[in-house]
Amino acid sequence: MTAVACLAACAISCGNKKEKNAPIGYESYTDSIYMVNDTTLGELQTYTYEGVLPTDAGIPANYMLTIYSYDLNNDGSYSLIESYTEANGAARTQYDEGEVLVMVGIPNDSTAIVYELISYSNRPRLRLAAEGDSALHKLDKDFRRASHDARHKLHRR
Repeated sequence: MTAVACLAACAISCGNKKEKNAPIGYESYTDSIYMVNDTTLGELQTYTYEGVLPTDAGIPANYMLTIYSYDLNNDGSYSLIESYTEANGAARTQYDEGEVLVMVGIPNDSTAIVYELISYSNRPRLRLAAEGDSALHKLDKDFRRASHDARHKLHRR
């Protein structure tokens, strides 16, 4: 009689384990449904910014920056058009492209989002800090604002 009671207890115990595991599988299944229904998941996102920033020489330049990423807060690539007039009056336009490295945190602001543009043609890196999701401003090598002029921002189109 003890052996039969043991087998019955084992059967009941094994049955309970299956019931405990069922909700876990169900939760995983429902979580994946929400991910599949996100229409932007895995799609290439394009963000375009325009405005005036100072060049390294301090000359105001017009910029058109396009960032290509799968999410604005993930690494991606960029294309940049920079145009300005030199001190001698010569107009200059440069095109650049490369990779975007997204960093979080700068001195005195641990939540700041910084986009570092790494040129394929070995131009100096350009660091831009996000102001919300609608504007970027240029940072110097010490991660401080390159200009406090309110006009020196790139605005999202």
